[in-house]
Amino acid sequence: MLLLRAVLLLLVLPTHGQDSVTEGPGVLLPLAKQACTVCLAGIPGHPGHNGTPGRDGRDGTPGEKGEKGNPGLVGPKGDTGETGVTGVEGPRGFPGIPGRKGEPGESAYVHRSAFSVGLESRVTVPNVPIRFTKIFYNLQNHYDGTTGKFHCNIPGLYYFSYHITVYLKDVKVSLYKKDKAMLFTYDQYQEKNVDQASGSVLLHLEVGDQVWLQVYGDGNSYGLYADNVHDSTFTGFLLYHDTN
Repeated sequence: MLLLRAVLLLLVLPTHGQDSVTEGPGVLLPLAKQACTVCLAGIPGHPGHNGTPGRDGRDGTPGEKGEKGNPGLVGPKGDTGETGVTGVEGPRGFPGIPGRKGEPGESAYVHRSAFSVGLESRVTVPNVPIRFTKIFYNLQNHYDGTTGKFHCNIPGLYYFSYHITVYLKDVKVSLYKKDKAMLFTYDQYQEKNVDQASGSVLLHLEVGDQVWLQVYGDGNSYGLYADNVHDSTFTGFLLYHDTN
């Protein structure tokens, strides 16, 4: 501002060439005495228009890192993704620790019931139990030779069979269980021949049941025979006992 005022002052001060004015060619006229030797500053002009905005300045240096904010709220659960591919089977693990010793099991007792007997003489009386008095096996004594009946002491499934030598008469034999005929066998005697008749059956018995053989029909079908070279036998044994 001071520089501008100094320039304006130099412009208004008189110089040596300004002491007279020229009236005509070659004639100089003196200045009027009332002329001002020092000019005053003029009235300030109106402010000018704003200039165009300058260019953006350079980016400042990054500020210091702020403090960590509080955790945000938990978002909603997303949808279940697809099942991934089954991975490769891993290596076999080490053997585990042996378990505790188990409780003692049930007894390994084996239930036994069996007999095998034979005739010692001909049978001549029908419709009564046949007494097989020749004992091959009767260790448990479940067969009674005095009555000819087997007595069940162990409930379960039994197998019975008989093989009869037929001689002199026809044979009609039935196997009984509890006074009911369960099996019938008939063989017709051929004159001057020794024939064979047999039968077998599976029966479920309860404790106290009795099984035996007897001749059925009229008194003419008692051709059961036995001697020192011919046998008629009756056999039975337990296959397996009931568990309940």
